Amino acid sequence: MRTAVFGVFVGALLVQGVLCGGTASAEGDVTKSLQDKLVARVQNLQESCARDIKKYCKAVTPGEGRIIYCLQAFEDKISAKCQFDLEETVSNFNISADSLKDVVVACRAEITGPCGKVQPGKGRIAACLLENKSAASKECLDAIQKLESAVQKSDNH
Repeated sequence: MRTAVFGVFVGALLVQGVLCGGTASAEGDVTKSLQDKLVARVQNLQESCARDIKKYCKAVTPGEGRIIYCLQAFEDKISAKCQFDLEETVSNFNISADSLKDVVVACRAEITGPCGKVQPGKGRIAACLLENKSAASKECLDAIQKLESAVQKSDNH
């Protein structure tokens, strides 16, 4: 389960550093939607695990996944609802991180080429990728489509 938390960090970093923030285009809403969904998952986890966090993790300084590590350390003692939401949140982050990583890997040429002079952060690289979709490689387009599909699937959750 600890390796799953790595995915949470990767997902959060990728969302914040590469694909986060809104753009004016409708396609840019995909990144904003993904970010909103991940934030909502964390808020839900905080609510459903509030008693368990208070009971088992009150001495833990929040941030950098420490609360998640703590909850995982006590996974045999936390409530069923908290355990379910913890697993669901980590799984959701891992799926998002995998899709985002696929985009970064598949679109490396586009990120270093047409988007190479774009300052990273606040969704600027994502906006550049989306604006340059017509010139993107098939691999990049497939990875972007996979990400868009993952976001749409999470709409149905």
